[in-house]
Formats: sequence, C-alpha cells, structure tokens
Amino acid sequence: MIPRTHQKYAMFAGASAVAMAWATPMAFAQEDGEDVQRKLGTVLVTTQKTEESIQDVPIAVSAFDEEALEKLQLSGGPDLVKSIPNVAFTKGNFTGYNFKIRGIGADLVAQSGDAGVGVHQNDVPLTANRLFEAEFYDVERVETLRGPQGTLYGRNATGGVVNVITAKPVLEEFQADAKLTYGNYNTFKAKGMINVPIGDRVALRVAGSLLQRDGYVDNIVTGNDIDDRDLYGVRATLAFEPTDRLRGWLSYEHFEEDDSRLRSGKQFCDKDPFVTSFAGISVTPQDQLYTSLGCQDAPLSQSNGRVNSAATLGGGLGILAGLLNGDAYTDPVIRDLRTIESAFDPQYTADQDLYTWKAEFDLTDSLLLTYLGSYSETSSKSIEDYNKIAPTVAFNTTGNPLGNPALAPVYAALFPGGVVSDPELGQSNVFRTFDLSGGASEQTTHEIRLQSDFDGRFNFNLGAISVDFEAIDPKDPTAGYYVLSNSLTALTQLNNALGGAIFGGPVPLDSGSTDFNGLFNGSLNGDGGNYFRSLSPYELNSFAVFGEGYFDLTDTLQLTVGLRYTDDEKAQDNIPTFLFTPQAPGADPLAPTPIPGNSPDEAGDGSFNAQFQETTGRIGLDWSPDLDFTEDTLVYGFYSKGYKGGGINPPQPAGADLFPQFFDPEFINSYEIGTKNTLANGAVQFNATGFYYDYEGYQITQIINRTSANFNIDAELKGLEFETIWNPASTFIINANLGLLDSEIQDTYAVDVLDRTNGRADLVALKNASSYSNCVVSAAGYATILGAIQAGILQPGDTAGLCVGAFAGAEAAFGVGDVTYVDSNGQTQTIGGLTPFDGEAKDLDGNSIPGAPDTTFSLGAEYTWEDLFGGNWAMRLRGDYYYQAESFSRVWNTPGDGLDSWSNVNLAIQFYNDENGLEFEIFGKNITDEEVITGRYLTDDSSGLFSNVFLTEPSLYGVSVRKRW
Repeated sequence: MIPRTHQKYAMFAGASAVAMAWATPMAFAQEDGEDVQRKLGTVLVTTQKTEESIQDVPIAVSAFDEEALEKLQLSGGPDLVKSIPNVAFTKGNFTGYNFKIRGIGADLVAQSGDAGVGVHQNDVPLTANRLFEAEFYDVERVETLRGPQGTLYGRNATGGVVNVITAKPVLEEFQADAKLTYGNYNTFKAKGMINVPIGDRVALRVAGSLLQRDGYVDNIVTGNDIDDRDLYGVRATLAFEPTDRLRGWLSYEHFEEDDSRLRSGKQFCDKDPFVTSFAGISVTPQDQLYTSLGCQDAPLSQSNGRVNSAATLGGGLGILAGLLNGDAYTDPVIRDLRTIESAFDPQYTADQDLYTWKAEFDLTDSLLLTYLGSYSETSSKSIEDYNKIAPTVAFNTTGNPLGNPALAPVYAALFPGGVVSDPELGQSNVFRTFDLSGGASEQTTHEIRLQSDFDGRFNFNLGAISVDFEAIDPKDPTAGYYVLSNSLTALTQLNNALGGAIFGGPVPLDSGSTDFNGLFNGSLNGDGGNYFRSLSPYELNSFAVFGEGYFDLTDTLQLTVGLRYTDDEKAQDNIPTFLFTPQAPGADPLAPTPIPGNSPDEAGDGSFNAQFQETTGRIGLDWSPDLDFTEDTLVYGFYSKGYKGGGINPPQPAGADLFPQFFDPEFINSYEIGTKNTLANGAVQFNATGFYYDYEGYQITQIINRTSANFNIDAELKGLEFETIWNPASTFIINANLGLLDSEIQDTYAVDVLDRTNGRADLVALKNASSYSNCVVSAAGYATILGAIQAGILQPGDTAGLCVGAFAGAEAAFGVGDVTYVDSNGQTQTIGGLTPFDGEAKDLDGNSIPGAPDTTFSLGAEYTWEDLFGGNWAMRLRGDYYYQAESFSRVWNTPGDGLDSWSNVNLAIQFYNDENGLEFEIFGKNITDEEVITGRYLTDDSSGLFSNVFLTEPSLYGVSVRKRW
C-alpha cells in the first residue's frame, strides 16, 4: 500500500506521474563523469483499486502511458494487440468487435450477451463503448489485465479488463499541449489539451481529438473511395480539493462519427453451382434450384466466386416472384480486398455522451471512502450493401410469378420493364439487398468502496456496485438489425395484389415512405413485413458486493483472499420477426408478444426474464524474496474463478422453436503462477506468467434461420507469457514479449452448416424451398425421387418436398432404406432415408477455439542521439515488429476457417526539444503494407453461407508536430 498523500498526488498529477518503464529511463550510475546506464522507471497502476508499482502487483498486466502509446503507435483499442502477449482483435458483423485475451472474448452474438473482456474508463464499466472506433487522447495510461477479474472490477470479466485512465486536472499549474498530424489518404489529426488552475483548490482540463481522412476502399459502382473517417472527441474534467480530506472530479466526454466506415469488409464465397445430374440421373431445371447451398467450404484464398443467389432467401424469392430465372451473380469476383461493388456508399454514424464523477474522503488516516458514478448514452447506425457485389443479371422485363403464366399481366403492372419500386431501396431493375445495424443504449452506474491502509499485517478493500443498462427502443427505426431487399418487397407487393394469396393475408409495407425514387431517404419506420428485422429490447440490472483481504503472513509473504457476489437480472422483450407476416388492421407488430406459460414471462407482458446469481473470487500468495541476483522479485500463484452471465437469445418467428431461448453463464477456473523481476541494477525488467483455464460453458454463436443462436460448450486453455524491457545503455532500449497459447474444445459435437453431410457420400444436402435453410437426406432417397421424376411418377420440382418432409414415412413405398448419423449429443441415430434432418455432427474435441493464435510476438527497439544542434535537441529512432500466428474463425477448424499468420512493422523518427516543448516526427505504420484478415463471419443458410471478412489498416505514414506549454 502507499501513503495517502501519494494517492492524492496521483489523482491530480496528470500523465507525468506515471511512465511506461522503458519510455523514461533515469540515470542512476556515474563512472568517470559519464552516464553509463539508466534505471528503468516505475509504472504506477491501479489494477487492485489502489496505486502500486506494476512490478509489485501479483496480476499479469500491461500498462502504457500516453508517451508510450505514441511511441509504439498504439492509436486506439485495436492497436493494443501489437504490444500485449496473447491478445487478438477483430471487428464484428453487427457494429461490434471482439477483443480477446488468452482466447477469451465475445464469440456470442446477443443483445443480452456480456463481453468476456470488460472495457472500463476511469474504472467505470462501459457495457456499450467506442473502443474500436475512437482514438486515445489525453490519457494518463491504458491498463490491460489478463485473466479473470472476478473480485474487484465493475462487471465480472472472464478474459480480462481494458481500463483507460484519462488525464486529470493538475492543481495550481497551467499546462497545454497541441499536436497536428498529416499523412497519406489525406489524413489530418489534431489533438490537444489545456489545463487551467482556478485558485489553488480547483482546476479545469479540456482535451479534444479530431480525425479526418479519405477512404482506402474503392467502390467501383459509385466510383468513390469509401471507409473514410470523420470523427472527433472532446472531454472536460473539473477537479477540486476543498479540504485536505476531501477531493474529487467530474468529467463530461462526447464522441461523434459520421462517415463511410465499413462495418464489415469484402465478401468471400466459393460458389456452389447447380447440380445437373446426380447418380447418373438428370436433374431438371426446376429441381436444380434446390441443389445449390450458395457457397461451399474452401480456404479464403481460394474463395473467388460470388454467392449463388438462387440459394439465398432474397434471390430464391425473386425467382418465385418472376423477377429472376436463376443466379443473379454470374461473373468472378474482383479479388482485391479493398475493392467492393455497392449500389451506394456505406453510411456510418456513432455518438456517445459519458458523464463520470468521483469523490474520495479520508475517514481517517488509514481509511479511504470512494464513490464513483457514471451516466452514458450512446448510439450507432451502419448501412451497407449486404453482399458488396453487383448483380450481373437484370430482372426479367416480363415474368411469370409463382410459375403461373396467367399472372403475367399482374407482373407487368407491378414491375413495368422489370423495375421494382421499393420504399427504401428506390426503383431498380436489378437485385438489391442491404442491411442496417444500429440502436441506442443508456447506462447508469454507482460504485462505493472502502479501503484500508493500516500499518499492521492486514488490509482490505470492500465495495458494492450497481449497473443499470437499457438498449434498443423498438420505436427507433434505426434500432436492431435489418436485411432489406427489393425482391422481398416485390413478393410482398405481389402477395397484396393477389389479395394475400401467398402468405394468407395482406402484408403491410413499411409505412415510412411513399417516395419510391429515393435510396435510404431516412423515412424507414421498421413496421413493415417486407423486410427482415430482428429486435431485442433489453434491460440489465446488475448488483454486486465484493471485497479482498490482504494478510502479511511474513515480511515477504502475503495472502490475498477475494470474494464477490453478483446478481444479474436480464429482461428482453419478445418481438418475433415478422417478415411476410400478415397483420390485422391496427395491429402493432412492434408490441411485445405474450409468451405462453407462466415462465419466464410471469407478468404476461411479453418479456423473457433471466436471473443469474453467482459467487466468485480468488485466493493466492505472493512472495517477495530478497535475492542476490535481482533488485526486486515477486513470485505469485493464484486460483480465481471468472464468471460471465448467461443471456437470452434473439427473437424467432412467432411460434417457432428452432433453438433454446436462453443460454447459460460461462465460468473459468483459472490457475496462474507468475514472477516479476527487476535485474541488472534496475536496467532489466523480466516478467513471466503461466496459466491453465478450465473453461465451462463457453458461449458460442451460430446463425439459425437468420437469427444468431448462442450455445454453451467446454474448453481447456493453457499458455505462457513473457515480457521484458532492457536498457543496455543510456540511450538504447529494447522491449519484447512472447505469448504462447493452446486451446482445446472438450467433448463437443456440432453440425457444420458448410458440411452438413460430414463428407459422407451416402448423404446429400439440399435447400429448403420455404425457409431457405438447408437439410440432409440419404443420397439413395434423393436419387430415388429424381428417378421418379424422370419416370413421370412425380413432377419436375418435386424435390422441393424433401426438406419439408413431404416424403417422410414413405420410405417403404419408394423402396428406400434407413440411414444412421451422429447427432449433436454424439449419439448415433437411425432415420428414414426420405426423412430430412439437420446433418451429421462433427466431433470437435481437441479443436482450437476461434481467435486464439498459438503464438504472438513483439519486438521493439529505440535509440536516442542526444545534444544535437547546439545541445537542446535530440533525435529518437524507433522500430517495432509484431507477429501473430495463424488461427481459426470457427470451432470446426476447416480449411475455410483458417486465418493466416500476419506481421506488422512500424517505424518512426522523432526530433524533440524538451526545453522548448517541441517535437517533430516522421512515422510509418504497417510499412510493408500487409493485407491482414483478422476475422471472418459466416452467414446462415438463407444468405447462401457467404463470408464477410475484417481487415487491418493498410500502410499509413505521415508527419506530426507537437508543442507543449
């Protein structure tokens, strides 16, 4: 523990009080008048909610102050992977991201799902945040804790915590800082702060950041560069110390972005073509429509095709409406990762307002009472081309909807010249599909802590926290997730023109627009049945009490015992998806639908409710021996239990029961040993950690019928981490880290939607003509039905009945035998050869979990030439190298799941004059211009099983100038 006066100083001292160890070495030995070596500085962190040297904290933690962030070119959250062992990052498909520590992150997709890595700002847990969008500015430091944080932090996190500590006002001192940067892609950045004392007890600090640049993705349809940036952030913090015993601060921060940022990158597909014959039997054109699944499994490097649109819901229903006769995407795709084809440029907006306040009061010289509160509002909206590929086949100028020539006049009246008029997608004679992901949320937190600083052998840290979070207003037309297609609208218009004959009644079009000439004209209301919309209005009420006790068993051996009790209450409105659902006059499709039975909807208000109550904690020893060969050594060993709450799966169509509505919590039983060492008279720091995780209930998602369903499986993880900093000379610093990770899924069977037959020749996968999901039947049964069509016993197109069970039970009549398969429980099942099933499950035992590379490595070095240009100037040259091994995007670990290894090289040269507060820098990030795919999102059957990929930034370089006052 540290004296209370030190804690006060740290609260108001700003970034200068904390330094990345290798960034600011301090002279400590002189020989013959020369500085022969420098002692590494001390990093102060608050990982245990009290300020300590990073080398004295028995937790695997990496910390960077603002100077270190700039030297390492860690501009924002995604860059942290390059300097922390066993960390990975990728964006997600729905405006989110996945920050993983030791393989643990957020592999689920659910509004009610919790992140495996908690993101905090000034110790406040931010359920919704802008970590992957915003850049760091005016921060005191960024701390990243590796491993379960089940005791002290605001929301339990199974993987770890990222905590951004912003710089606080400094009393009685004027400060200012301004930095301007210009780079390629016409990049302009501006960052700055001003610290103004107001008397000797109050100070105000205002900081801001601006980023504008052109896009580095080419949209060849519009001819524009997209994926640009136009964002800014501003923060004002007022600090006060009215008495020697009371101090505090309050802060307001605003972030805003409005540009063409891509939510997901290029689409990849190895086209699954139509099958023209099977077992020597010709397949009629009508039956060919059910033989393609859209895409098939292949490495991303070999996936150079476009999805077979006839296998997608939009494309298949376009055929039903008479707009198309087959595949609308016939040409090879342009392979360039930074080239897309979109009818319009993406739209991306995001904003956040964060209010935070903190007060500290010294009850006594040994007891500190702390209160921390926050309120946050945030929203985002992203609209993109769903496929990012342009159709090569136009709609039919004349068509026979429903395969009925008698309806040709209706087609001609609705779609003159093959032009569909869509309320949001405008008028077009080609297949258009776009998606929208967005919504808003608000959160309030309150936390209170009591910490001791006794002179004796025992100290403690006790606290309680409440988090209230609410997301998604169903009346917000930008909330939730949409897929909008003009073929879906066309079929709705056809249904309504036929008096509801297709869907059993009229289906309302979205009421927001009567202007069919626009393209996303801003009047979308989200209440029509012509678009797919998934809504999950969600509330979280979480309360926890926690505490840790620290017992000095001897002068060098300390016992830590921590406990935490958490009560998570989650509620999610039941708003079924209503694509093509007829609505009674005056009905509100956005009203929650009561759930049959008393549970989990006891109030009958149409809300799914879940409650999770868990007790977690940690126990361990840390030992600080006095060794002859080290300046300072810490050895520690801990057991901790991490918990992440379960949740509620997204909505299903009304009356459907395609997957469980709830998923369970996940737990990690963590066993960790580590050591932290300062060597060579303070010139070397060397830290090492080893860990083993028993991972129970790992939450993983899979798309089922256009909905992300989440399931629980088990895994084991183990790994090693090494971090070192060496200051061999007064002007030379080397730093390195190495992460080794092994992850293995345990006792799990699951059906791979890209290989439902599990490679078996006696099974065949087909398309369901009604839901556009896929099914499996026996190959002998399929061949028998084809033979019956060829013989005239059945009609062309009758294979459409296989996936809906039209021939189930008729095996004896057709002379088809049974087949056996392994289900998702690992059990062998026997089923009729004409009876559809989901597919044969694969044994995943021993497979790696997604986003868990077995090796990460970074190496950096900097050299400083001092006393240049008359003695006041210095020049610093720095280079950093990062390597991440190959990993997988899914638990099946197929060739298509493979993500290649990658590396990154940064270089910078800086001229600075500390006396005048001037800096000039020339920098380059990713100077080898590596094109890196960090993640892959596989869509579901009804989308044709294409993959969206996520990329790192290209080579960026530029110059900057900075002035400090």
